[in-house]
Amino acid sequence: MSQSPLSQFTDKKIWGMMRPYMGRVLVAILFSLGASGASGAIAWLVKPVIDSIFVEKNYAMLTWLPLVIIATYFLRGSFQMICSYLMRSAGTKLVRDTRIRLYTHLLHLPSSALSSESSGKMISRILNDAAMLRSLVSDTLLTLFKEVPTIIVLLGVALYRRWDVTLLALVAVPGIVACASRLGKLIKSKRIQAQQTIATLTHRISEAATGAKVIKVFVSEELMATQFIQESQNNYRQETKLIRFKEITKLAVDISTGIGIGLVIYYGGNLVSKGVITSGDLFSALGAVAMVFSPIKNLGNSYSVFQEIRAAVDRLSWLDEMEVEKSGDQPLPSFHEEIRFQNVCHRYQPEGELILRDINLTIRKGDVLAIVGSSGAGKTSLIDLLPRFYDPEEGAILIDGHNIKDIRLVDLRRQIGLVSQDVMLFNDTVRANISFGNPATSDEEIETAARLAFAHDFIAGLPAGYETLLGERGLNLSGGQRQRLAIARAILKNPPILILDEATSALDAVSEQLVQKALEQLMQDRTTIVVAHRLSTIRHADRIIVMEHGRIISQGSHQELLADSAVYQELYHSYNKSAD
Repeated sequence: MSQSPLSQFTDKKIWGMMRPYMGRVLVAILFSLGASGASGAIAWLVKPVIDSIFVEKNYAMLTWLPLVIIATYFLRGSFQMICSYLMRSAGTKLVRDTRIRLYTHLLHLPSSALSSESSGKMISRILNDAAMLRSLVSDTLLTLFKEVPTIIVLLGVALYRRWDVTLLALVAVPGIVACASRLGKLIKSKRIQAQQTIATLTHRISEAATGAKVIKVFVSEELMATQFIQESQNNYRQETKLIRFKEITKLAVDISTGIGIGLVIYYGGNLVSKGVITSGDLFSALGAVAMVFSPIKNLGNSYSVFQEIRAAVDRLSWLDEMEVEKSGDQPLPSFHEEIRFQNVCHRYQPEGELILRDINLTIRKGDVLAIVGSSGAGKTSLIDLLPRFYDPEEGAILIDGHNIKDIRLVDLRRQIGLVSQDVMLFNDTVRANISFGNPATSDEEIETAARLAFAHDFIAGLPAGYETLLGERGLNLSGGQRQRLAIARAILKNPPILILDEATSALDAVSEQLVQKALEQLMQDRTTIVVAHRLSTIRHADRIIVMEHGRIISQGSHQELLADSAVYQELYHSYNKSAD
């Protein structure tokens, strides 16, 4: 039966993934061949045991034949153990390397790709789907290289002893192959559906852990539990269908085994009763045939597993083939002159609405530029273009005359610091969070950055000080504390270009005063772009631009805009009211 182009692509990808581990696999094959030979020797020894000892009463053979059998079983077991260890360890290495590769790939995906997919889907791919690759080596290849030689050797013994008896026993094998092929396609389909439900469950668990406060304040525990129960039930249905098809495959092999052995006993027994063959011939052939059906059954099970692996590889390809961020190849010297936006337009979706329209803007080195506007005006979208979280659809952004699309991403981002309203802290120590990106930083430098951010005092009061382990996203700290750690991180990076995206909006009045002082120190001798929520924090900016519907509608100093811009006046008065 011919394979579809997609199946052929999947199989090529599978064997390509296996290539780095083939040295270990080939050694395992050698031991597998030794185990197969030992299995054939065991089947071969059945005839002398029955004919010489039990029929001909040659009890002298009892002194050495049992020892030969014990030695043969010992060799077979040793060879199988070494083969299994090599194959299973290769499978574990494959899973490890695949997870590392996918995680590293994930880190280099563009923001547009990450924002379009759920975190649960990503996690499920890297953990659950990658884990299934272990079975590629430990089950599928191990079974293939172990059982196929065993089948060949045992069939050779059986055919030599009595070819007609052997062929009669194998009459049901074509039915097994056809059944396994048909059910294999169903198993692959059901595995894809089952893995999709696992991705959904993973996402639900992530939502429950990170959105606990929202769930509780809206008293939605029962709603979330109901959704999880429904999705768990869906996963259960898909998994049980998968189990059913796999067990039907096993049943087909068992039935065929019973038919084959039954026919051998009937036909061979008649030959023994007529004196055509000896009991040893019959039982040697029967033993070899019986031993053949066990590896055939294992191959059938392995084929089912292989279909599941193909489904996992198809799903992994979705993540593996996503294009990483495109970096330029030009170095970027230290920033010394200006940042310029030239006729920049941007939209998030190809056919979506323009978020930014005809942005023309020049920011001189050392300037403090503030960006204000109502929600949805395009403020954050504008600053997200500078570190190339997104690329504009039209126009260009230049730093000292260099188009940032042509600059190496690592050079560009090393010169930019970012402190945003949505603080990201990692499940690590306070020290590691402040020195994130600069792991070689000294303790003195970390403490200095924390003091400048007015964070040292509260850090010193934590159970283990700078070695205190923060929970996920630092949720065991207050909003103001998290923000000050993020500012300390930016201070330590010491970038020439600084972006503050509503960095003080989540702070109380006392924390805001402390952080504002730290920000003023941080902003000295830097080019700073401030997205402002509270206009009181940007009165002393060199220039303020006002945005509305993705356009810059006015710009000037605080006093100039109060006098000339109706939109700025409205924003200023509304912010003052909210502050009151």
